[in-house]
Amino acid sequence: MRILFLNHNVRYGGTYYRAMPMAEQLAAKGHIVTLLTVSPNQRWRADWSLVNGVRLGEMPNWGQGYSGEGYGPLDNLLRIAHAGMERYDIIHLCDHKPNASFAGFSARLRGAKLVSDWIDWWGGPGGINDVPHRRFPIVGRFEAWWEERSKLWSDGVVTISTVLRERALALGCPADRVIFLPTGAAIDRIRPVPLAEARQRLGLPVDRPLVGFIGMGQGDLEIVMAAIQQLVGVWLMVIGNKNPGVAEMAQRFGIADRLWQTGFVADGQVSDYLGCANLMCLPLTERAANRGRLPNKFLDYLCAGRPTVASPIGDIAGYCREYGVGLLAADDDFAPALDRLLSDPVLQAQMGSQARRVAETVFAWPRLIGELEMFYTRILAS
Repeated sequence: MRILFLNHNVRYGGTYYRAMPMAEQLAAKGHIVTLLTVSPNQRWRADWSLVNGVRLGEMPNWGQGYSGEGYGPLDNLLRIAHAGMERYDIIHLCDHKPNASFAGFSARLRGAKLVSDWIDWWGGPGGINDVPHRRFPIVGRFEAWWEERSKLWSDGVVTISTVLRERALALGCPADRVIFLPTGAAIDRIRPVPLAEARQRLGLPVDRPLVGFIGMGQGDLEIVMAAIQQLVGVWLMVIGNKNPGVAEMAQRFGIADRLWQTGFVADGQVSDYLGCANLMCLPLTERAANRGRLPNKFLDYLCAGRPTVASPIGDIAGYCREYGVGLLAADDDFAPALDRLLSDPVLQAQMGSQARRVAETVFAWPRLIGELEMFYTRILAS
């Protein structure tokens, strides 16, 4: 098959970490795969390269931030031109943003089948786009409509969560055209590192209780900070670009002297930073956006072999209960849950080992990509 992935984020951000592994796995199985994403560096031109068998196009980022990601004019024009000039069997739309969908629908005129990947809950109350004082409200209204309409008009729908699968079915998408496919775990990119070894490399005290968190999206941390406030001597590590808002929040909760914002961490060092933590946290407020997602950070925690204290929201609650990879805690119970794991090294080790096993089995990319490949075949035959 000739397959085109359309990703709306910049390379190394967000859903790129879902799209690129899918593309790599399919390329390894002999398919001809192209992935278009947004360049983190180039404003006016596209960069092309071959990465692990995938033809990668990094489109110019001029205008990428116009009222939300995916609106770069040059980016969209170049994608539409590319999809119009080259012939594909499957075009995989990584959500509904203009640069992840418009080129696909235009290429359908050349016979391509469209598979729409529902990765986040964007529109409506509690969705990602439900923000006060939006600069261009009409964009939010368009996206709320297009998020759903693009799924109904696609030939197939893939959902990252069971919540979004049920939403797709409720919209009227045919059940035989919808599959639930979580993101796979990056078990080769992130590996378990013993705590003492990781801390020695990064110059941290071995006996410091440390709760970890990773990701560009650093929302809902107030849940954890309120818990850390109650736990004397416990530190919070936030892996990712330094966020002034997180520092200000730590000041308000009185834990600024126990916050470590690492700044940007390259992929090759992520394992060491995750290895520094006794355990990880995944705070989620009760809202549609959180019910619908499968955060990449949860998969990173599994890969690192660290247990997680998580809010009981969406599919995360089911994974923790079914596989024993962490503790679930409502907002007011986050501090006792953190304290329980920090105080029990044996439970930490048991849940950490189980987390890695789950990453290597339940979330193994070879198994998941086989399901996607069969789905493509079914869509092409319909």
